[in-house]
Amino acid sequence: MCAAPSPSVIETLQGLYALVRESEREIAASLGLTLTDYRAFSVLAQFGPMTAGKLAEELGSTAATTTAITNRLELHGHAIRERNVVNRRQVLVSAVPASSQKILDLIFPLATAIDGYLQELAPDQRVGITSFLGVTQELMRDHLQTLSQKEAL
Repeated sequence: MCAAPSPSVIETLQGLYALVRESEREIAASLGLTLTDYRAFSVLAQFGPMTAGKLAEELGSTAATTTAITNRLELHGHAIRERNVVNRRQVLVSAVPASSQKILDLIFPLATAIDGYLQELAPDQRVGITSFLGVTQELMRDHLQTLSQKEAL
């Protein structure tokens, strides 16, 4: 049996999660979006053009909700709908590049500061941090899958 994680690690991760949520809210607000719309935009910006059905699947929302989100994103100039060049019957939703760039501009100072800090560390420390973050992502994905399966029951 594994020893319980150190409370300081748990507290640090909880603090990090809270800061991520607060950062999302601030970025959404700076784009004039609700948090729900921002999350949809983030999916489009990260994964590229997709159908409204695929976006609904990624968001875990209904088709009607996703259509309303897409309408608002389009109205605010953050997304566009275009016919698929391969299958003209299919409409793809895409993030507007200028809006994606706004997000990158907002997070760039933080990314630069983190990178600067990491560059000051010894190579073995950077490897350890990268490994820890990678394992944490995998554990979170596994846990999310478990939560999703519980919801289906």
